[in-house]
Amino acid sequence: MTLEKVIEQEEQLQFDTFDHEIALEIAKEISDYVKQHYPKPVGIQIYYNEKVILHYLMDGRKESPWLDRKTRTVLDSGHSSLWTFYKSESEDRYKEWQTDERYAVCGGGFPIIEKGIVKGAICVSGLDHQDDHDIIIQVLKKRMAL
Repeated sequence: MTLEKVIEQEEQLQFDTFDHEIALEIAKEISDYVKQHYPKPVGIQIYYNEKVILHYLMDGRKESPWLDRKTRTVLDSGHSSLWTFYKSESEDRYKEWQTDERYAVCGGGFPIIEKGIVKGAICVSGLDHQDDHDIIIQVLKKRMAL
């Protein structure tokens, strides 16, 4: 994965409209995808219009701060948390986030971009951070038929 690829994903995987029903469908699709492709459970959080609208822990997944940290990273950067991971190598702002326990400078948080505006975040946590990111991408690509 490269920064350029992440930017391309953010440009391609945007919503014309988003609502709570779509969030529920995406969470179910993520859960099903994880069950098919990974041996470990994940946590899923979807934040939209200034509130958490969905928080789900698959059976066997314990609560952790990572979902909130990934959400904050997406909202404060306006990009995926994997984007901040790549940017932390060159930009001091994101480098500082690496030691700030409010943020997650790693993959697994992806922006909900509705009509060009970041309105929330879809977050997955529990696997390798690249896998957490890839799960969201695979589900959104299938959903948007890309």
